[in-house]
Amino acid sequence: MPLPQAAKHSARHAAHNSAKHPARHAEDQALDPGAASATPAAALSSALPSSPPSSFPSALPASTLRCPPEELVWRQRQAASLMETVASAVTGHTLNLLDHWQACLVLTDRDGVVLASYGHQQLLGNDAPLLHPGARWREESLGHNAIAETLNAPRANRLARIALEAHDAECLKGLASASAALLAPASWSASRGLTPGACEGCLGLICDPYRVRQYSLGMLGVLADEIEQRRLGEAHGHDHHLLRLHLNCSQLDSPSAALLAITPQGQVAAASRRGLQLLAAHLELTPAADSAANAPDSAANAVDSDSCATRDDIHLLLGQPLARWQLDWAPLAQLADAQCVTLTQHPRFTGYTLRAVLPRPRVVARAPADPPESQTPAETTTREAACHPSLARLHHGDAGWARVCELLARLVNARLPLLLQGETGVGKEEVVKALHQASHRAHQPLVAINCAALPDELVEAELFGYRRGAFTGADPAGREGRLLEANGGRLFLDEIGDMPLHVQARLLRVLQEREVTPLGGGKPQRVDFELVAATHQPLSELVKAGRFRADLYYRLCGATIALPPLRERHDIAGLSRALLTRLCREQRREPPRITPAFLDRLTRHDWPGNVRELDNVLRLALALCDGSALEPCHVMLAGDCLASQNDCLAVEDDCPAAESEIAHHPSQPSRLSSLPDLSSAEELQSALDALGGNVSRLARELGISRTTLYKRLGAA
Repeated sequence: MPLPQAAKHSARHAAHNSAKHPARHAEDQALDPGAASATPAAALSSALPSSPPSSFPSALPASTLRCPPEELVWRQRQAASLMETVASAVTGHTLNLLDHWQACLVLTDRDGVVLASYGHQQLLGNDAPLLHPGARWREESLGHNAIAETLNAPRANRLARIALEAHDAECLKGLASASAALLAPASWSASRGLTPGACEGCLGLICDPYRVRQYSLGMLGVLADEIEQRRLGEAHGHDHHLLRLHLNCSQLDSPSAALLAITPQGQVAAASRRGLQLLAAHLELTPAADSAANAPDSAANAVDSDSCATRDDIHLLLGQPLARWQLDWAPLAQLADAQCVTLTQHPRFTGYTLRAVLPRPRVVARAPADPPESQTPAETTTREAACHPSLARLHHGDAGWARVCELLARLVNARLPLLLQGETGVGKEEVVKALHQASHRAHQPLVAINCAALPDELVEAELFGYRRGAFTGADPAGREGRLLEANGGRLFLDEIGDMPLHVQARLLRVLQEREVTPLGGGKPQRVDFELVAATHQPLSELVKAGRFRADLYYRLCGATIALPPLRERHDIAGLSRALLTRLCREQRREPPRITPAFLDRLTRHDWPGNVRELDNVLRLALALCDGSALEPCHVMLAGDCLASQNDCLAVEDDCPAAESEIAHHPSQPSRLSSLPDLSSAEELQSALDALGGNVSRLARELGISRTTLYKRLGAA
């Protein structure tokens, strides 16, 4: 494959740039620690191999590099609001910079799928489709790159830059990739409490490192701040006052200004990243607040200007009245729209210019008087949810699982607690993931807790969190519980039947009051999450036996869904094909051909371990398969043992394909008698040809392993 145009450009100018501007190259090494150990000549020589390199993506299945068209349409529909905001921000100066740098800017969702791209989309030459909508940039698809690094930890790696040989994909070597996470603003409301901002997507810049250098991160950081401010205004500008603060009045409209959303009662409902920094730096903890927080030094100190307030500190900033910062809300609420006020002789904000924007009512389009007769609104909602790719992938033609998916489509946004019942290994966690991805809370966290894996003495601390000094050995900084992590999203309690009785009582109170009180006291914090519980035990029987609280049981079973076991399903063949495709994508190998006899052996098994057992059987089959087809001999079920190394290595001897190949060689029987006397590599090769190339059969006839036979064949 020819080398990308941008990589050739980097090679032509590498020596000139490094010699003429040595400090400039040092800056690149500082920004890219992975490239610091390589000299410019060495780095670029590896980017310019003597023969055309085989691109990293070319060896992968197409489904790994691009999502199907119908899935892309759904992803773009889900992120339509974000795409519109980004499109309005990437105009004018930004487009001019992209044109000057000959760079491409891509917008991905939180799963690393490209939603839109701007600038030079032909930057990668023959690999240009990687910059088009639908391309996957996660690490399992393109290896190490800045977008994947940011999405792996959006808060810790909000800005990332990878250059030259730090990329795994050949088409990206010699280029730089920079990225910035797009985080939804943290918010607070009286009904839902505190909602930490989730990652909505990522901005990625693909460019020539010698043309852009460190400016890429600066531009992306400013652009991300601007987009996040616009998202805050779109979400809260209709029913909140928006206040902008900056020391320079000419910078009030810039992304460096602090943006606050204030409720009519004068409470801070949301804040941009700069706004959180400003509030944290000027926060004054009153004695009452100090007692309520039970952590007087958790946020009293000023934070670094380049870091956002921690999640443990956000509850001290959002939902609080402006009076905590000695700002009187009454006169501020009377300001005219877009009126500026410079604060003088203020104890904390002296010199800051403040501008208010009044709430703007929402403009809602009038709905048609009568819905179409052919389809009711309920049917429309059900069909839209049922068409979601994550729900559609749960079944492959089985009627029982089709009914399960239909129920999930109806209940996906019904705000009902769900109870999933099914045998161990039936796929309860996959059902919850698909349900979450199909819901309106897909952009919020999904927190899964295995109740059976938590020690009895730590289960309360894990679920509800604890304050400093709550118990011996506690973290001095305290810890946020898993229930608070699920705020705004969905909580999955797996194996709920194994939860201790004393913890069941506390969980019941949380579900009733929607408030979490950490161990060690403190102010209760409101939580809002969708609840899904799962168990393989009959909870109704546990209630009768006194091992499970009846009141909690009726709180959990708003709707109970029974998941059919694998032995009762009629889509094992389709499910096996889907699992094999996923496993081959994980292992970065081409999917082998699946023979009918292979599928027949799978469908005749009773599968006591359900989907988990099927997944393990398919993984082992792929490991045993050396050829291009999966045969029945590759299926090792429960109870089948590989008695010795020779049996494992010669497992292909029973394959019909191998037997048919041997049958085509009539001279085979006359050669077998002399096999033990073979010594030279030439004689071994002749015997192997007589056996149709069946290495396993020849090794068994000689009484040696295939590894030894390969060594003898290569000793010529």
